[in-house]
Amino acid sequence: MLIVLGHTNRLQKFIAGDGLRRLAESILLGKSSASKMWFVHWILGILFYVGMSIAVWINGAETLLFSPSPLKDITITAPSIRTMIGLPLFLLASGIQNDCHTYLASLYKYTLPDHPIFHTMVCPHYTAECVIYLSLAIVGAPHGAWINRTVFAALVFVASNLAVTASTTKEWYTAKFGREKVDYRWRMIPFIF
Repeated sequence: MLIVLGHTNRLQKFIAGDGLRRLAESILLGKSSASKMWFVHWILGILFYVGMSIAVWINGAETLLFSPSPLKDITITAPSIRTMIGLPLFLLASGIQNDCHTYLASLYKYTLPDHPIFHTMVCPHYTAECVIYLSLAIVGAPHGAWINRTVFAALVFVASNLAVTASTTKEWYTAKFGREKVDYRWRMIPFIF
């Protein structure tokens, strides 16, 4: 049995959980570095997360506004197929991303990652981020749909940005560590990119 809150409320809980995990990682794993993030990128990141939360709320506002009582939306039922697909994907990708971030934070200076998940990909944590957004799109799908189009649009945006960064990272690894150590690794998506 599962307590169902409606797709918008459920999606907001997943996004909040992901945000709290990322905040905990920033606090617990972050360390000072000589590398700098461009201020505009920092602002864009904050705006993206705020905008994403607002977009999800607006996307589901009709459901929330036309509910006679928010408590009536809470029912106990068997999980939907979307939840049975999306929840394990979300947990698995979150765990992999956390493992990648923990490993990367443990590296001394800038060294080529040798953790097993980095053997085939340059940026597996980016792959995990995309799978997290895919799982959110599935879990947050409105009744009668397989994906939440708003979250899917966010997935396309995130994947596009991370693909550019993954390419830049691979180029940097190649320049720093040599082509023979990096060339066989996929950037982000095994067998594709």
